[in-house]
Amino acid sequence: MKSETKILIPARMASTRFPGKPLAPIEGIPMVVYCARNALKTGLDVFVCTDSKEIQSVCKLYDVKSIVTPDFNTGTDRIAWASEQIKAKYLINLQGDEPLITKDSINKIVSMLPDLEKTQNLILNGITPVNSEEAFDPNNVKCAVIEENNKVLYFSRKPLLNSEDSNINGTHYFKQLGLYAMSFNTLKRFAALKQSNLEKSEKVELLRWIENGYHIKACIINKESISVDTPQDLVNVIEKIALQNS
Repeated sequence: MKSETKILIPARMASTRFPGKPLAPIEGIPMVVYCARNALKTGLDVFVCTDSKEIQSVCKLYDVKSIVTPDFNTGTDRIAWASEQIKAKYLINLQGDEPLITKDSINKIVSMLPDLEKTQNLILNGITPVNSEEAFDPNNVKCAVIEENNKVLYFSRKPLLNSEDSNINGTHYFKQLGLYAMSFNTLKRFAALKQSNLEKSEKVELLRWIENGYHIKACIINKESISVDTPQDLVNVIEKIALQNS
């Protein structure tokens, strides 16, 4: 199944809160390249998908494959377009601002790919437990999950309590990671749907899938991750990597 799987990393320069963040350095390496190198450690093919010639040039400099795309509203729509340029039955969407997502986390969601064969129109999404302080951070996308089958009910930038007594993996809250997996056919079906009202309201693209009656299954990853949305997030990531390497 791994031979039929590729990793696509959407990246764009025009971030509102942190313009040019894909090229922000981590250990002297542009962040999008850092993410790509983490992905390459899985042994899978990796492609950065971008509308930026600058990002494409940087990827070429570091021998990272890239696909130039038109401009899109979301990363998932971007990789849907790019997926037409390659041959893959399964696609992993790794966001280019998630440098702490390692090969182990990616391999965990890869291990769940057989679920996509069992259930049509299913998307897998990495999630991780967070504390109450992180749950109230509007930069983090929280999610409500049913314990029995790990079905994701909703995403929000506001706190979403999962369990009053924290009996789900010992946590009250989960947050969404920028790590999705789906079949090629499901990805194309997603991209064919119009942006939904909830998606636009919460600014969470996978709500489009839920609002249209489809299912998302959580891949629970018990490892801290920081999505780089602001320069301070980048500082926090660099500090955490330094601690891990010390």
